[in-house]
Amino acid sequence: MKHKIEIIPFRCQLTDPFGISRDVSTYRDILIIQVDGGWGEAAPNAFYKENQASAKEALLRIQDLDLPDLDYIEDVQAVVEKYIPGERAAKAAFNMALYDRLGKKFGQPLYRMFGLNPSKKMMTSFTIGIDTLDVMMQKVEKSKQYDILKIKIGKDPEHDVRVMKEIRKACPNTTIRVDMNAGYTLEQAQEVCKALFDLGIEYAEQPLAKRNFEQLAILKKNSPLPIIVDEDSMVCKDLPQLVGLVDGINIKLMKSGGLTEALKMVAMAQAYDFKIMIGCMVETSLAVTAASHLAPYCDYIDLDGSLLTSNDPFIGTKFSPNGQMFLSNDAGIGATLRNENALGQ
Repeated sequence: MKHKIEIIPFRCQLTDPFGISRDVSTYRDILIIQVDGGWGEAAPNAFYKENQASAKEALLRIQDLDLPDLDYIEDVQAVVEKYIPGERAAKAAFNMALYDRLGKKFGQPLYRMFGLNPSKKMMTSFTIGIDTLDVMMQKVEKSKQYDILKIKIGKDPEHDVRVMKEIRKACPNTTIRVDMNAGYTLEQAQEVCKALFDLGIEYAEQPLAKRNFEQLAILKKNSPLPIIVDEDSMVCKDLPQLVGLVDGINIKLMKSGGLTEALKMVAMAQAYDFKIMIGCMVETSLAVTAASHLAPYCDYIDLDGSLLTSNDPFIGTKFSPNGQMFLSNDAGIGATLRNENALGQ
């Protein structure tokens, strides 16, 4: 059976320019969708050769598929995976919408459908993008209320270490993590990890280029910091080859293709004794709230995507000033439009 997908383009405006090792952005173009009352979001990323146009094309192709009963999400996902290669952000949006629809049908929030306890204390990090030392310190000063900061580095090792020393001075008691976004060579990563260990940094995320497994093994052996991978952990089939090479993985709905695959990644990561991080792209509260329902499974949480934007059209997971998260008790994903004009329609 074919199903109508309502597709709404939306531009997330970033509060401040957001820099990582690869680029700097001031906005992100996404898609919001509805399927039979269920909301979903696609936040494509150019690093994975996806954009708003390609995501829309994939969603239109999904719309033309002869799909099973939408209640049987596993069966639906299998058909989508068979006929739509790549375009994981688009698949995530559709899969998300199906879970939202099903939760609303049964009148239950997703965390309850997953059997998870929302009372666990869950803290998100808040991300500081790459910039000049002065600008990064200004951003840190504005973000001091957060218990956990995640600092983007990976362009210039000397500059990065200097920045991290200044941030540690300014935030002596804050938990600090770094994300290198595949920006370093092996030699650079080893030097920086040793320097950051002395500063009490919690872990290093994706120091090396994607699929650089031989060097990742060397780094794991020599780094005093735990190594978490992001770009290397897209879907379940990526995890076996990471055993012995990393300490943990970062799961993102936009990489995995949705909640169905993300849940399987959680189970596999637990079997391999990986630390589990739940992350996001720059997203609205719709996608962030969907990912939040997996947070009780996780050791680390980085779900600040909506906090980095100035025009979030949804209300969902709530955050205290220090970054503590409180899951929505509403049925399904639990995200609602801020107002009837929030999506600019």
